[in-house]
Amino acid sequence: KRAAIPACLKTVELSCLNLAANCIDSVNAGNVNTLWSIKSCVAAATCYGVGDLITSVECQTGFVVTNSAQAALPTSVSIYNGIVMGCTSCAITQQNYIDFYYGQLTAVNSANFPSSIDVVKAFWSAITTWAATGSTKLIRSLDPNIIPPTSTTTTPVIPYTQITWNPNPAPTSGAVSETFVKSPTTVIIAIPTATTSVVVGGTSIKLAPGGTPINSPLPPDISIPGATTPIWNPNIIPPTSVPSVTFTAPPSFTTIVAVPTASNSPPKNITGPPGDKNSDGDNWWLLVFPGVIDGLLPADIGIPGGVKPTAAPPPDWTGVWTDPDPTSTSTHNSASASSSASSSSSSCPQPTAAYSLSDDDENSDWEDLGSDPDRRRRNIMTNVARAGAVMLVELINPQTAMAFTDCEINKEHDNVVTNPNTVKLKAGTYYTIGPKAAGGIGIALNPIVVNGRPTGGGPKSVAQEHVFEIGYIGQFFKSIKNQGVSCTWIVNNVYDQDGWDGRKWALSLLQEIDQIPNMVWVDTAMNQGKHSKSNVVNQNKATATDPPQRENIEKISDFTTTSSVNVIQDMEYFIRNLAALGSYFDNTAATFQATALRVQNRLAQITPNTPDVNLPVAFNAWLRTLIQTYPLGCTSRATNSFNYYDAQMTTVANQLNNGVVPQCFPLFQVGINPTTFTWQNLVPPPSNLPTCNIPGTEGILQLGVNPDGGAEKGAATYRVMGAGRADFYGLGIGTDFTASHFVAESLAQYPSCGNGAVVVDPNGPGTVAGLSDVLFSPQCNGQTGKQTVPFSFVLNGQTLSCTLIVRVAGTNSPVDIICAGSAAVAVTCANFFLSSRYPNGHLLTGPMMFIPS
Repeated sequence: KRAAIPACLKTVELSCLNLAANCIDSVNAGNVNTLWSIKSCVAAATCYGVGDLITSVECQTGFVVTNSAQAALPTSVSIYNGIVMGCTSCAITQQNYIDFYYGQLTAVNSANFPSSIDVVKAFWSAITTWAATGSTKLIRSLDPNIIPPTSTTTTPVIPYTQITWNPNPAPTSGAVSETFVKSPTTVIIAIPTATTSVVVGGTSIKLAPGGTPINSPLPPDISIPGATTPIWNPNIIPPTSVPSVTFTAPPSFTTIVAVPTASNSPPKNITGPPGDKNSDGDNWWLLVFPGVIDGLLPADIGIPGGVKPTAAPPPDWTGVWTDPDPTSTSTHNSASASSSASSSSSSCPQPTAAYSLSDDDENSDWEDLGSDPDRRRRNIMTNVARAGAVMLVELINPQTAMAFTDCEINKEHDNVVTNPNTVKLKAGTYYTIGPKAAGGIGIALNPIVVNGRPTGGGPKSVAQEHVFEIGYIGQFFKSIKNQGVSCTWIVNNVYDQDGWDGRKWALSLLQEIDQIPNMVWVDTAMNQGKHSKSNVVNQNKATATDPPQRENIEKISDFTTTSSVNVIQDMEYFIRNLAALGSYFDNTAATFQATALRVQNRLAQITPNTPDVNLPVAFNAWLRTLIQTYPLGCTSRATNSFNYYDAQMTTVANQLNNGVVPQCFPLFQVGINPTTFTWQNLVPPPSNLPTCNIPGTEGILQLGVNPDGGAEKGAATYRVMGAGRADFYGLGIGTDFTASHFVAESLAQYPSCGNGAVVVDPNGPGTVAGLSDVLFSPQCNGQTGKQTVPFSFVLNGQTLSCTLIVRVAGTNSPVDIICAGSAAVAVTCANFFLSSRYPNGHLLTGPMMFIPS
């Protein structure tokens, strides 16, 4: 096989470049016009660009690639089957693509992987944008001449009980311009890609991206020729997560239809009673996976347990709002279904915008130190109230704190590390299932990019929060303390120890977490004082008899008083947010992992005074053990809260309402299906550090064996140092890697030495500052603790072979360490210096050994 010619490759992200290079290397005369039978070519085309990949293939091979001869990627071929895991009629999902991309990198032994999963998600986004297919769609061909499809995704979208509906006309799909007429004025504009305004005959109209008027109805004297008026779908939404759906109509029509079990299952065709017609004049509809109606129901068809959707105005709507389907619920529910079908009648109280559930006491704030960015003000206010005069200054400049509550660190510091900088989120991502006032049963979590604190459900309803929590640091040090590491060790090596840049290590760890990239906006119910998320993170409120919000659930006493109804509506909103918690962890996994990796790398810089624990290794193992409990923690707590709520509602109904819970509370009627996530996506890769002689270990070096058979041992004591690396340590003298340590000086100016270098002993004469760092790699062979083992030096990622010169035989003479990428070059270079400079010296034999104290 031949290597890819660099000139034939374009500059792209390195993992993509590796795939392209492997693809090019795999092309020959027999497969040049069937590129999409080569897995690495398929993967490379998704990130490198189909046309550019073909150009690179032609540049490398000299072949002429005929686009028309390129076979499409049909659902029958093994590559496609592998991507969709054998489901030939399934669409390729984002997760399918991610798995395929990483799988191909592994298959080609790529030297580079994406720096973050977000890199691969960006490739996927570009594909779906090009294909105009939404977030998941069958990819039919990689031929650059194929015109992108314009159809939308075939995967049904689960509807919600309240749907934003804009009755204003919208430009037709594919339109490039939009015409407005207000006699005698005509205005034509390009379809806007952002919110914009257009003035027609003196009237200003605000347009959403895509060209639909918003904020109020289109004035009656203005028309948009060629635009399409939206159609409202009044279908009842079937209950979720049920095996079958029942359809009824008076006087006696009933049919029970099994829900299709997979996204590729054929839809079920249902015919209504004779003579029934919907608004399109049809008497049939479809039930598709996962229980969604396709088509319009006749007006008298009911679904027991279903929920009738109501239309909501767009968020910016300011004009008169007209319900597109003002008919009563009875129009859409048959008499036979009236006892169990849901209701949206005007007698039901509408949810308030305010969400007012109090916190679970144990989660009012993690460790009660204001580590949650939106809790700082309360804690600073409490502290400063005692100081009086500086209250205003402190409130304007809230600070973040981190506790070491299990060790009495220092009473002067009140056991707290404080970030002196104010870190406040402004522009960022807002994760929401929608405001409480919208009601409904939906748990879909939507990421929205905002320029500042979102409005949400009103003042104080949206909070900023850390994705990777500051409290994890306290939890981690508590875990190593429980394994026998003393508080004194933690104080001396983390809390009070200066780091490389002069900051205490504890402050460095805090500031790796307290950063804007680690913050998002969430609704209060998602993380109100951490009570939603901390139930999982804090490992509490974990039982069926004491679920999250148990105390508030027990306050439900009837279905009519304002206070009790508000608690019910708040609980349904809270439980929906709790059910969406898995989606939250899944959506923020890349941020969580990136922050955890920063912490892990910072721990890898620490050189403790004694080797009690390997901090980055212990941190990764601890985090991995913790996070793998979170998926079950999310789903079980949501289920426990709903079941406790369900039992309380049933108890109240039996006591006061003949066992009937009013249909006004939709989540009670349909239940929940909590979301989960892949926990491995949150944890950074474990370090590949040697297992023995960890940072803090001290010892001497045996540099080899003299001709008389005696060991040549150095007189100095060296310390193994954290080098901020995931693969090697440092070695030197002093407190950490910023002190004197082994470095290297190039010997490339000597013809005999090739790429060789002399490794400079930090304890010896002639030490030169500003040279390349040399790293330390003990050969542990699975051993742990202090071990006498051979070791190697590592320079610029390359493990060196070394030959050592004793300058003058028979004396305590300096030893020169001559190293190179190969043993042969090191020996040749050492002999050159032996003959030209040190004729009275000799070479040492045998491996270099580290002997711990």
